[in-house]
Amino acid sequence: MVNSYMKFNFVLAFLLCFASTVYAQEAAPIQNAAPSQNAVIQGIEIFGNERVEDETIRLQLSSRPGEPMQSLRVSSDIKDIFKLGFFKDVTAKTKPAVGGGVILAFFVKEKPAIRKVNIEGEEELDEEDILEKLSLGTQKFLDTRKIDLGIEELKKAYQEEGLYGTKVEYKVKTIAENQVDLDLDIDEGEERKIRVVSFEGSKAIEPDDLSGQIDTSRYKWWSSWITGSGTVKEEQLDSDVRKLSEHYLKNGYAEVKVGEPVVSNIKNGLKITYKITEGDKYSFGNISVQGTLLNNSPALTLEGVKSKKDQTFNVEYLRQDTFSITDKFTDIGYAFANVEPLTKIVRSSRRVDIQFQVSKGDLVNIDRILFSGNTKTKDNVIRRSLKMNEQELFSSSKIKRSQELLQRLGYFDEVTIVPEPTDDKKKVNLNVGVKEAQTGTFSIGAGVSSGNGVLFNGRVSENNLFGSGNSLSLDLSTGTTANNFLLSFLNPRVNDTQWSLETNAQSALRRFNNFDRTINGVGLTAGYPLWFLGREYLDDVRGSIGYEYNNITIDSLSKDANGVITAPQLVQDQAGSTTASSIIPRLVRNTIDNPLDPTKGSRQNTSMEVAGLGGDQKFWLAQFHNAWFYPVIKTNSGDIVFSQRFNLGWGETSNSGQFPLFRRFFPGGIDTNRGFAARQLGPKDAQGNFYGGNKQILGNFEMIYPISQSIGLKGVFFYDVGNAFDDDTSVDFSKMRHAVGWGFRWRSPIAPIRIEIGYPLNKEEGDSSTAFNFSLGSPL
Repeated sequence: MVNSYMKFNFVLAFLLCFASTVYAQEAAPIQNAAPSQNAVIQGIEIFGNERVEDETIRLQLSSRPGEPMQSLRVSSDIKDIFKLGFFKDVTAKTKPAVGGGVILAFFVKEKPAIRKVNIEGEEELDEEDILEKLSLGTQKFLDTRKIDLGIEELKKAYQEEGLYGTKVEYKVKTIAENQVDLDLDIDEGEERKIRVVSFEGSKAIEPDDLSGQIDTSRYKWWSSWITGSGTVKEEQLDSDVRKLSEHYLKNGYAEVKVGEPVVSNIKNGLKITYKITEGDKYSFGNISVQGTLLNNSPALTLEGVKSKKDQTFNVEYLRQDTFSITDKFTDIGYAFANVEPLTKIVRSSRRVDIQFQVSKGDLVNIDRILFSGNTKTKDNVIRRSLKMNEQELFSSSKIKRSQELLQRLGYFDEVTIVPEPTDDKKKVNLNVGVKEAQTGTFSIGAGVSSGNGVLFNGRVSENNLFGSGNSLSLDLSTGTTANNFLLSFLNPRVNDTQWSLETNAQSALRRFNNFDRTINGVGLTAGYPLWFLGREYLDDVRGSIGYEYNNITIDSLSKDANGVITAPQLVQDQAGSTTASSIIPRLVRNTIDNPLDPTKGSRQNTSMEVAGLGGDQKFWLAQFHNAWFYPVIKTNSGDIVFSQRFNLGWGETSNSGQFPLFRRFFPGGIDTNRGFAARQLGPKDAQGNFYGGNKQILGNFEMIYPISQSIGLKGVFFYDVGNAFDDDTSVDFSKMRHAVGWGFRWRSPIAPIRIEIGYPLNKEEGDSSTAFNFSLGSPL
């Protein structure tokens, strides 16, 4: 051992002398056991870099002046410098420093810089898009590996444009000053659309059913230009394999295998083939549970599971049951409960035995509630909608309920509530993350008729004013027939209590063919949850009571050439100025998931206006509004939603007179019956002048389907029915007006946009054969 050590020192001394003789002040290469190993680094120098700053290199170094030099650390530094991607060679050397220690020097050789990129053959993609896919640009360093990866990304981009068989070749031209020019030659390939999608080996499940499970579809001239379907997308094909496997696993085929899709050329395009080995169909076998159980009871722990013995095996049931059992524990404080379903395939009986393994962990309390993503909305607005507080026992049901209530506000596009571990394993923080939505809306509408000319309606509102959760809205109407103004303000949680308070003021002038109507008034409404229904329903049902005072003027009655009034008799009877002082109790239930883009839930609004406490008018008006949304079919592009709305209104005077003109119903338009122009339904006189009804029935039935989920575009088919009826007539269903139509709805960055075209089914004289409806704003 001693002889070996002496020989080792002799070799090192010889190397040191040789290096000093040959290189003088040059540095000696560092080896695994360099003479300067563990010598203190007095300084670090960098040589060979022309375009890359010294500091950029130094940031990669773990070796530091004043610390002992370590070969392993220097080797790591060399690797980290290489990772920058700027250099084709990196070495490290040392030289003695004055006063002892060493100077550590890194020598680098830069890769050639790309001076210019020349592209030939591009047509479908812009040069800028090509350079982005390839991550190329002026003065970037030549990295052939990254160029090869970029070419694959470029080919995918061409596939999404419907081009298949793209070829990209490149040449590197060396020029002076360690620079190169890169010449790209692109053969974009042929435009080839998917014409056939087939499923090889599928026997138990129909091809049409399988086609509905995947995103890849054949080209359709009438829709592919909107949806982007009909082209090959590699990531989509990979996703399809998972979705097909999932579908089979939901239908009992526990051993299904779906191979990689095969893309092949056919005469007029491409054929996509999914190769499937279905295997046997299985049923659930024994369902059991082990581990820490609820009250040590297997039956209580398994209560409510969907998986049943002898039932067809369904991996979705298994997944839901796992969550259901987990929720039983997380809802009572075991935040980190773990439930693992173990499956055992019994091929002889074609059964799958299930054993749920449960580990509940420790009871957990909520330490802190943190908020993220709310750049506008104030923390207290979010906090007051939460059903849990800090230092309370963890509860998954309260978290889900809180997430639902926050989403329902309409302030956020996304809401997540995620528990995060702390240093104390018996406590968690809750991170409430939100993605804020566009809460300001602007809506416009227009109605056109031969009698009333053009009427433009506008609405500007902000439902989360300055992030406070308060709402402020301004409604305006102007045109040849109206000049209206309505300003309203709502504080839904006064001082973060359950009380709500709303005020409004209006000044509305409406010019009809035979008269003008002006309403000036103010209103105040206070609301509170109906606590006696139980805490579970506090946030779904609210009661309120409001007060309104209005001054109504009917004037400018029409006259003929001889000065004889030609306005309807009802208008003549109500001409002049009157006042109405009204009390309005209201009951509202709301479970709709998102007011800007509803997909499930319902809302009921019942009110009774009673006028006569002061003022001239004495009447009552009862109204009921119902909206219901139900997802009937779930697709890969989104839910197909059935929507039904029903509006009923009925009013009578207290003195058996005619119902007040300013509260009468004038249906027609985008929010009532879309087959007819705005306010062009209901009672009218012999001259065709509409004067409204005292009762109204409306029904709207819609099928809303997704077109493009990525941009928020949906289509709608609808059927509308309804009309208004006069005081002295009963509701006559044979007089109901019917319409059908279609349209588009787009949740744009500005506001939800609706474009809907209606066609009356029982058109009468004076009705247009088509009604165009347009608005920006919530469909509710």
